Amino acid sequence: MFFKKSKFVISLAMTASLAGCGGGGSDAAPAPDKPDPIVVNTISLTGKVIDGYVSGATVWLDLDGDSKFDKQTEPSVVSTESGNYSFEFTEEQASCVPYSTMYVDVPVGAIDEDLGEVTEAYQMSFPPSIEPLSDDDIRNISPLTSVIWGQLRRQLKGSGKGNLTCDELKADTDLRLELKQEIEDVILNLIAHYNLSADQIYSDFIANNDSAAYGKAQSIVTGLKAAYKHKKALEKEYPTAAEIRVVIYQDKDKDEEYNFTDAWYRDEIIYMGTEDFIEFVKLKDTGSLKKVDVVLAKFHEVGISWGDQSLKGWLSIREDVYINADQTYRCGNIERVSFEKEGIHYELGNSIPTVTFPTLEECINTSLENPYERNFNLRYSETDYEYGAEFYFRDMNADFQTLSNWVNVKEKVADLDPADFFTAFDAMPYRFDDEVAVDVSYWRKSKATGNVVIHKNDEGKWRKETKQEDGTTFYECSVDGVNWGDCP
Repeated sequence: MFFKKSKFVISLAMTASLAGCGGGGSDAAPAPDKPDPIVVNTISLTGKVIDGYVSGATVWLDLDGDSKFDKQTEPSVVSTESGNYSFEFTEEQASCVPYSTMYVDVPVGAIDEDLGEVTEAYQMSFPPSIEPLSDDDIRNISPLTSVIWGQLRRQLKGSGKGNLTCDELKADTDLRLELKQEIEDVILNLIAHYNLSADQIYSDFIANNDSAAYGKAQSIVTGLKAAYKHKKALEKEYPTAAEIRVVIYQDKDKDEEYNFTDAWYRDEIIYMGTEDFIEFVKLKDTGSLKKVDVVLAKFHEVGISWGDQSLKGWLSIREDVYINADQTYRCGNIERVSFEKEGIHYELGNSIPTVTFPTLEECINTSLENPYERNFNLRYSETDYEYGAEFYFRDMNADFQTLSNWVNVKEKVADLDPADFFTAFDAMPYRFDDEVAVDVSYWRKSKATGNVVIHKNDEGKWRKETKQEDGTTFYECSVDGVNWGDCP
């Protein structure tokens, strides 16, 4: 979505040779033939950089989706008075505008017309729109639009989509529709969270004298500045990281959950390829928002190749730490081992019980024995369908002991035979239409084709999700998978 009428035209930039002025008369030398004009098609897009209005900021288009500015390949301009900026895109660049995030790097020395010279660098962003550009489009880039992309990016990473390039989105209609729906869902969440309309989020709230949107934007930009500074520090600490993400924000739901008032929270995620660090904290509200007050949760996951590599054997172990209501901490572990055979992905998970300690520093639990829950997860494709099945067992279930020796497996490569692993999984009623008669704590199955996904579970609940041509999702529910109606 964009806002306010703006110039969006194809202009013809022509260069012509100037003919020299000769004397009059018939014997004057004939003028040389003029070369054909050189025609360069460009497409204009304008907008504003808004915190207050910010001049001296670099606005750039992230064509390859890696969140890193490549001066050689990615177009950029610098904002001027009143935060104005204007691009003259080539047609190829303009075709990527709907499918690319636009970033604003605000450096120290830029001018915020409300607050004066910027003393702390930060970054803002505007998410992909998916919608084609039109004459009415303008991109006002502000803390409010930055929140849309921040939340959307977290959802994309969580669903395993990673960085989306312009070329990928151009080539994949389903992916575009899915992303469009994700954007709409995020906007609905933000509308509820900030009590601002979509119009307010995308508009020039300064020109509109919108004090509510302006106030929210000032709060958000405080978090953006602190997050940008912390991210830069982490990039120096982890120079080989595949990706680093930092978000600093306020959240009334978390305030209620943890019994805080108007607290600032920081989510920090560091992806190292085969090792990930995740930390959620409450910050001390000292103005700089850089000191940790309370650690709420921490996760550290390490993955390694394990077992038969012709079967893509993989083992990951995640250490979890959570704060308790009394400010003590509990820590536990999750072990996952997986293989792939004949197009089927098999994964066994063992969740180890947590142990409580008085402090975070003391919370160390290296045990991988005696899991309290085990899950068997399968994913596979057949013809035009993609299937998934998950079965969860606890110690009260008879099948909890299936593959009982496949616990704490790291040093057991020589003792464990993948054939036993496959035998146990293949005995599971994992086919979508199989009746689940095993003694299981709970189970879930899914079936997807084209724009339709069907889910069902052990409670006898079915849900069908159908992506519409306009990118929205139509939901239907059932108790038998045959007769469908509105969902509660």
